[in-house]
Amino acid sequence: MNNTPASIAPSNSQKLLLTIDEFPLDAIWRSAAGFAVFPLTDLLFEKKDSIRFSLVGLFFVLLMTRLLPLLIRKIIPFSISVQQIWSERRVTAKKVDSYQWKKLLWIGLGMLSYVVVSGLFWKGRVFIALACVLSGGVGMLRWRLIAQKALPQ
Repeated sequence: MNNTPASIAPSNSQKLLLTIDEFPLDAIWRSAAGFAVFPLTDLLFEKKDSIRFSLVGLFFVLLMTRLLPLLIRKIIPFSISVQQIWSERRVTAKKVDSYQWKKLLWIGLGMLSYVVVSGLFWKGRVFIALACVLSGGVGMLRWRLIAQKALPQ
């Protein structure tokens, strides 16, 4: 049997990968990634309460949320139907950039959750988390208004 993406019907794992990028699973895993930003920063850097190192941790997590799905799509063969759905989502994301704002909102909520749970209310971390939540929320609202006008119903 030919083992190209075109010949593989969507498996349950492929269907799961599609649902991971839909609400509520996307919110859960992005919040978990955000929750990991500050502990990761604490593991990697000696000066734990530094805003600079906290930003490095945030940018690393943002980069990984972009690169890991890309690597998975390149390494694992997926069915044509799954590839088509992802392609349509990328086209929609280019028309309406709410995807990036949504990612920032959920990661920011995860970071804010870590601050609350850990009790480490360092000004820099609170500022970074709130900046992500506020900018992500405002960006999502703005792009929802644009999407209502730009995309056919």
